[in-house]
Amino acid sequence: MTASWVRVRAPASIANLGCLFDAAAMAVEAFKDCVIVEEASGKLEVEGRGGAPGGRSDIAYEAARLFLEKFYGRACGVRILVEKGVPIAAGLGSSGATAAATVVALNELLGIGVGAGELIEVAGSAEVVAAGSPHYDNVAASILGGIVLVDPVDPRSHIAMRPPEWLRVVIFLRRAAVRGKTRLMRRVIPRDVGLDEASRLALSAAMLAVGIAKGLKRCIKYASHGGPVEEARGRLLQSYWNAKEAALKAGALAFNIAGAGPSFFALVEEGREEEVVSAVTRVAEDCEPVVTRVSVKGAIHDVESRR
Repeated sequence: MTASWVRVRAPASIANLGCLFDAAAMAVEAFKDCVIVEEASGKLEVEGRGGAPGGRSDIAYEAARLFLEKFYGRACGVRILVEKGVPIAAGLGSSGATAAATVVALNELLGIGVGAGELIEVAGSAEVVAAGSPHYDNVAASILGGIVLVDPVDPRSHIAMRPPEWLRVVIFLRRAAVRGKTRLMRRVIPRDVGLDEASRLALSAAMLAVGIAKGLKRCIKYASHGGPVEEARGRLLQSYWNAKEAALKAGALAFNIAGAGPSFFALVEEGREEEVVSAVTRVAEDCEPVVTRVSVKGAIHDVESRR
């Protein structure tokens, strides 16, 4: 081991961004998970604080197990402490933030030098614990920071983009009342999409990517188009459609479901945040508004170690 103790912070993330289901996410500054890993004798141990379950049921355990199995190849005594800062079951990539911080911390602790693509792959594979299947969008954003496009089949193919300086994110925070929320919300998604809708989603994705890269407001508006995924999930989220209408009328560039929900998010030009907050909270009183920015600092940029 090249370090005896490593601490990593990973930001929350919002996946899908409307039209990019399982293929994009943005890191946000408002919330972070902190993971501390250190040498230990014997076995892999996970302690959880702030709502993290700890033990074998914690996603940190699965992320660490997969990382060690794939990249270390032998038994390793490691103690992991997970301090939750990302709200759980809110659609803000809580499990992904923990998995991201865990693999980045182990990579530093063991001095293996695993690349970003493989870190995303192993952290996303650990998401089976929370979602029932691997997915890489949340972990990619939490590891790299910024707004990340990632291939949902081969996560080693990805690109992280810096947001326009004027872009603000307003999260309308809600927490799910049922366990297994992500699994449930993935089951309601239609499996087939018509050609016209597929074409519109492709256009929306291209426009959104161009909008982020060039800072074009008229293109960033395409994050409002979530297609069949938004339609299926929106029916299950109280006040969603009223909140979306209110936000767009108040000047939000885009409005959609944060990940699998139940939180919502708006993309807003700096200076318009309060108008959007006021409009949405009038029709969705159970939401807690959080004004934040895209975090350009991912887990790989927030590492502290002791030799």
